[in-house]
Parts: sequence; C-alpha cells; structure tokens
Amino acid sequence: MKALICAVSCVSFFAIGATAAEPGADIPQAPLPAQILSAKRVFIAYSGAENLSLPLMTVFSGKSDRVYNEFYALMKDWGRYDLVSSPAQADLVFTIGQEFSGLRAPEIGRVRLDIRDPRSNVLLWSLHEYVQAAIFQGHRDKNLDKAMAVIVDGVKDLAAPPAATP
Repeated sequence: MKALICAVSCVSFFAIGATAAEPGADIPQAPLPAQILSAKRVFIAYSGAENLSLPLMTVFSGKSDRVYNEFYALMKDWGRYDLVSSPAQADLVFTIGQEFSGLRAPEIGRVRLDIRDPRSNVLLWSLHEYVQAAIFQGHRDKNLDKAMAVIVDGVKDLAAPPAATP
C-alpha cells in the first residue's frame, strides 16, 4: 500500500512539473528599438583591444585590428546594410572591439559589439561573445572566428523582422 501511495505521489509530482511553464515563458516580448529594424546604412567603428596582459599578436594571428576587419568583411558579405564611411551618413553605428586577458582558461576574453543611434549616441543594444582558450594559436584563431560568427548571427537575429503571430 505504501508503494502504491508513493507511486501515485511521484506520478502526480512529475505530472505537475511537466505542465508547469518554463521559467520566463510568461514574460511578454519587449519591442526592439525601431532603429535596429529599419536601418539601411551602418557605420562600423573599432573600439580597439582592452585589458591585454599579452601582446595581441601572441594570442591570435593577424594584426591588432583583426576583429574589426573580420567583422567588416562578414557584414559586407551579408549585404543587409549599406556600409558607409562616416557616422553622419549612418542609421546605426556598430562599434566592434575585443577585451582579452591573456591565455588563462576557460576564456581568454570576449568580442563586444555595441549598436548606437548616431544622432543621439544612445546605446540601443550590445552583444558579446567569449573566446574560448586554447593552447595552440591556430585553435585560438578558430575560437575567435567562432565568437565572431556568434556576434554576426546575433545581429542577423536582431535585424530580422519579428515573426507574425498566428
């Protein structure tokens, strides 16, 4: 009899847990800044590398502006925005930069993208992705490329129009 009561109690407990909503599921979707959805022209700025305990050249291959050049090329290849040469011509300013703290594990730093309104300089959105540590420079380079891909995918997700509600 005790086994039956325990079994019924366990089934009830798991059934209640299975029907409970996921944490945060009842939070309504906040609107994205309108500028992000409507922008056509973007100026890309480089904020540089911060907090370096090692010269950037020993952490990754390429020059110190590698993150800027890679982000610019990825955005140009995507083709969603017209990349302009001054903030005055832009609907948005994307500022890309990196913060690296050396070769300690599990991360060696992060890539950060700030999206600003060029007229008011208000920060509209910020994305960042950590770069995983690796012993060999080639692996660190691949990890940096992965972090850059996550940042670009984040921009693509933001810029996509919201899905229609059925």
